[in-house]
This record gives sequence, structure tokens and C-alpha cells, in this order.
Amino acid sequence: MEKKSLRELYEKIEVPKDGVLDAIKSGKERASHNAPKNKKIASKIVWSTVAAATLFISSSFISPSLSHVMAEVPLLGNVYTAFNDAVGRSLQSQNLITELNQSSNYKGVDVSITNAYYDGVVVGVTFFVEGKVSTEEDGSVQGFYEIFGGMSSIADSKELVYMEPSENGYIGHIQLNYPKTELPSETSFSLEFKRIGGKEGSWQFDVPINQLPYETVNVDKGTNEKDAEVNVHFNSIIEGKASTAINYTAAFPIEGKHDQVQLEVYDDQGKEINISTDGIDLETAKENNRIIVKGRSIISKSIKGETSYIEVLPKVALSEPDQFVKLDETPVEINAERQDLAVEIDDITVKDKSITFDFQINGNNMNRRFSFFSDFARNDVTLVKESEKDIYEKPIKHSVEVINKDNLTFTSTFDISEISNFNLKDYVIKVNMGSLSSNIPVELTKVKVDLN
Repeated sequence: MEKKSLRELYEKIEVPKDGVLDAIKSGKERASHNAPKNKKIASKIVWSTVAAATLFISSSFISPSLSHVMAEVPLLGNVYTAFNDAVGRSLQSQNLITELNQSSNYKGVDVSITNAYYDGVVVGVTFFVEGKVSTEEDGSVQGFYEIFGGMSSIADSKELVYMEPSENGYIGHIQLNYPKTELPSETSFSLEFKRIGGKEGSWQFDVPINQLPYETVNVDKGTNEKDAEVNVHFNSIIEGKASTAINYTAAFPIEGKHDQVQLEVYDDQGKEINISTDGIDLETAKENNRIIVKGRSIISKSIKGETSYIEVLPKVALSEPDQFVKLDETPVEINAERQDLAVEIDDITVKDKSITFDFQINGNNMNRRFSFFSDFARNDVTLVKESEKDIYEKPIKHSVEVINKDNLTFTSTFDISEISNFNLKDYVIKVNMGSLSSNIPVELTKVKVDLN
């Protein structure tokens, strides 16, 4: 299982290096383009799949409209509120945040780790920056950091973070989920900032964290559907002071190594409980031609005492490769390899300055809003140069019109007026079936878990 993150991009870049931010932006655009639109993730990206020992980090992307709020935030005041950290807010109200005072200076910029928490499996850290740094248009400061030494085995171990103005400096926030199945009572993790406010350098910390008291509810229930391609077995629930973690083991076929489990959780009144972070892969192994993943999902609040049981509906976002159609092969039906989904493309019409074709989206269990299919039609059925089909490039300019909303039929018209010496044989239609299938996951059997 592999999370589609910026890690691969970073590994190819010596950091620090000129042009890093442009490369990162390009990678973020690609990840955003492929992201499941219904994914319940606490932070940035995602495509939907996660690597072994996944570490999920909130980059704290804050709306510019919050800048004026942050300017009034005291160093140890409403930081968790401003950065929308529900776990931190709850722990702060219980006086369970650990204050720290670690500082590092480099090139006239001071960075101080101010406080931290470790609740169940969720870890939060806030920090303060002083010194002359370059700001973004909204007044924020951008930084780039590594955790756990930037280990390639931990997804998202290299991240961007945005800091906001606050009392003679800038305040920042990082949230991550502990990336191992075993939870130590006390530990530390390495944190190094490599770039702050346009300045490249090294601000290093070894951040100590102490586990707050938590309870474990052992579970031995799962889907275990006979002959099912994917099964999910629930192992335990970790009840922290302000968070809840659901641990499970999922079994996938070899071709499903990039699949991802998504959970829907309901309380004893049938009300849905929000999953803040889904599909965290802690361990991955291969057994009897199956991929076995120990995974975790996070609820950013304590549910202890709020419900006597939960019902968990596991869904699996199946991975599908991109498919390509030569322009002289239409009409054609493109079928997902592992799911009842298809895109039918009619004959193309070629003019001096444009290429036009109609297409229809078909399949079962497509209970999504029309806007999702409209976005798919606009962003995931594109015309690309065959020699560059595996390279992410800005799509050729095109327009999409709706022919029949009920039948999900569209017309795409691609502008080729600026392509010199255009040749039909040099271009293919790219259909991103992965975007379609990952947003229409396969539902498994709902599982009831007693919390008493």
C-alpha cells in the first residue's frame, strides 16, 4: 500500500535547493487532481492509499481570513483553536498539554518548541518563530521540515507547514499520528526544519512526548465474507482523553496493494461519527499471495461514555490504473479492471482547431452528486501526448458540456489551435479510472462493536 504523497518528489530533490517550492506545488497539484473527493482527511492530500508505517501530518494550511485572528493569538493561548485542532482544544481545556522550551537558532532565526501532547495515538506540537523571514502574500510564513529523519518508510515524513503572525513572531502547528502499532508510555521524535521563511538552514529538535492515560477495548470482529476479494478484521479501539483510534487488519489481493480502507462509524443512535484521519497503514506484509495490512483510523474526540456501541461500515477504495485510448480506436468502452465502472467514448470529430467527442459514465452504486461526475468529466478525461502520457502535465485546454445529466453523458472539446504540426497518431485520450473507482468504494458488511 502506498500513499500518493510528496515523498517521492522530495526524494529526487536535494533539500535545500532552488526551485523546491515550485516542484512541491506541482506535486501538490497532481496529488490534488487524483484525490478522492469524499475522503475524510484531517489535512492536505491524499490520495487514498498509505505506505507501511504511515505517518499522517497536518500541514496546518490556514485560510488567509484567519491571519488577523492569529495576530491576536498569545503564544500559549488559543493556538489549537486557531489551527482547528479538536484534540488539542479538548486536552487544553483539561490542562493536559505539556509545555516545552526547546530552542534552536540559525542565521538569525530562532525556533522554539512551545508545547506538545500525545493522546492515544495522536501527537501534536506547536512552535514559535522569531527573526527576519520572508512572508507570503497573506502574511503567513512558509516552512519545510522533516520528522523521524525524513525516513522513506514513513509517508509524509517531509512536509510544508504554514505559520501565522503572533506576538512578535509566528506560531506554527504540527499534528501527526504515531506510526507504530505499539504505543510507548514515553518517547521522542526528531524534528528538523530545513527551510523557514525563505531561509535554508537546519533547526533541529528531539521532541519528548509522554503518553496520556488511555484504555483499550479489545475487538475480535470483522467482515470475513466468503470468497470476498477484501476483508477487514477489527482488532482494538484505543480510547484516549480526547481522541479515539480504531485498529484493524485488512487483507487484499496482490493486485490490490494500493487499495485503501475507509470507515464510516455510527453511534448507538445511528448518528455518524466523523473520522478525521482514515487509512493509516502501520505494517504491511505478504502472506499466501495476499497483502496483509495493519491499519488505523482516527476520531478526533473521545467517544467514551457517549455511546454504548458503534457500528462500523468498512469501504474499500479500489486502485485502478490510468487507461489510454488511441484516437482512431473510437468508439470504445473502457472498463475498470476490478469494479463495475465504465466510460464509453463515441467517435471523435476532428476540425482544424479542435477535437470533440461524446462520452458516458456507467456503473453500479454510483450514488454520488452530479457535481462529482461533472468534475470527473472535466478533469479526468483528457487529451495527452502519447509520448508524455505517464508524465503529469497541465491538460490541453478544453471545455465540457452536459448532454444528458440523468445519463451522465458529456461532450468534450479540446483546443488544438496552438499545437504545431498536430498529428492524431501522437495523441491519446487519458481516462483516470483510479479517480472514479477510489471515490466509489466497495462497501463491505457493517460490524457492531460493543464499547462496554
